[in-house]
Amino acid sequence: MSGRARHLAGFVLLGLLAGCAGQGGFASKGASLERPSLGLGAEPASAFDSLPGWRSEPVLPGVRAFAAGCGEMANRAIAPACAAVRRAPPASEMAARDFLRAQFRPVSLGSDRLTGYFELNLAGTRTADREHMVPVLRAPATPTQFSRAEILGGALAGRGLEIVWLRSEADLYWLHLQGSGRVSLPDGRVVRLGSQAVNGRPHQGYDAMFSDLPIPGHDMSGPSVRAWGDAHPAEFRRNLAREPAYVFFRETQGAADVGPLGRSGRNLVPMLSVAVDPRTTPFGTLLWIAGSNPSSRKYLPHLVVAHDIGPAIQGPARLDLFFGWDAEAEQAAGHQYASAQVWTLAPK
Repeated sequence: MSGRARHLAGFVLLGLLAGCAGQGGFASKGASLERPSLGLGAEPASAFDSLPGWRSEPVLPGVRAFAAGCGEMANRAIAPACAAVRRAPPASEMAARDFLRAQFRPVSLGSDRLTGYFELNLAGTRTADREHMVPVLRAPATPTQFSRAEILGGALAGRGLEIVWLRSEADLYWLHLQGSGRVSLPDGRVVRLGSQAVNGRPHQGYDAMFSDLPIPGHDMSGPSVRAWGDAHPAEFRRNLAREPAYVFFRETQGAADVGPLGRSGRNLVPMLSVAVDPRTTPFGTLLWIAGSNPSSRKYLPHLVVAHDIGPAIQGPARLDLFFGWDAEAEQAAGHQYASAQVWTLAPK
């Protein structure tokens, strides 16, 4: 939830925890959530053996995500580990495991909600027209305390802050909620956006915003609420008026196959980057999670890296997992709301 006001929220519970020992990956209903052994042969006994999935979950991708930017983060605690991984980058799964055992020790942080977010795809224009009347704004030179309603009403108009124009307030809200997005222009170009600042107003929680909507089955997942809002724009707009918080954006650059920038300054890596509470978890921290998303057939990786933050991410075990930027990522992230066990990998 990019420093995101997508972190403004989570989604209503659709999945059950598979966080007990031996459960930690995505799987279809009724199937085992434990991956088969990696077949690496004998491993030395260590404190990591207490982690659910340690013997079955690959760690090399997570170690590589850690190594890619750890030297650029102001996290002195991981400096020795960063130096070690730069001297001898692990080239195999076993080498990655040896690196973790040599440099870290797992410390339980307890359990909390694990939610998901993604990079949103929208249609827009560079200039306002009949179909695109809602601007995405960059932050003004001086901080503002105007509310969302005041900003949408034109409180900051005439300052040249508009980046692109969207079709509806609902599209803008979902962009705010996720904190990053790709806006496709009529000429085929794509504008990448990342959150830049907020207006300082307290945000309204997702459940409080939408729990009274007459959605069939009371399905409050992100995709369901978004679809209902598209079909009932007037009613949805009335609910949006409850939100005083507003998010400003900046235009970013990046290849199509690269994730958006997180607040750490590193590109987010699907299924490996998480948003954390910066008061308890510095950027670059390695974390081990044991949870699941029963609606998805993808495995939930255990080893993740702190690359992002968000106002609604509060507490050491409260994490938001980045899923990616395609339609599948939107569906999976929109249904990710479950309890998960979390460990921090503390430097030795």
